[in-house]
Amino acid sequence: MKVLLINGSPNEFGCTYTALSEARKVFEQNGIETEIITVGDKEVSGCNVCCACTKLGKCIKDDIVNELIEKIENADGVVIGSPVYYASLNGTLKAILDR
Repeated sequence: MKVLLINGSPNEFGCTYTALSEARKVFEQNGIETEIITVGDKEVSGCNVCCACTKLGKCIKDDIVNELIEKIENADGVVIGSPVYYASLNGTLKAILDR
């Protein structure tokens, strides 16, 4: 079993990472493999609704989103962590989730 933990913070080892690390400890104590990926510091643009992904199985934009799609498909669970900016998740993570 594998759980993917997505860190939406641009601060790779900040508070969001610390929270995800605590979750990671619990998973690993129970024999569950984990991986933390930081995405908040990546350049990611939003979806332009071209719908190419429905035909190609991946986004036409060559960035971390396609890597995440593959990792999510191979994971049994996903935990998403984000700092709160103006009462919402950060923009990079929002763009990734929209796509």
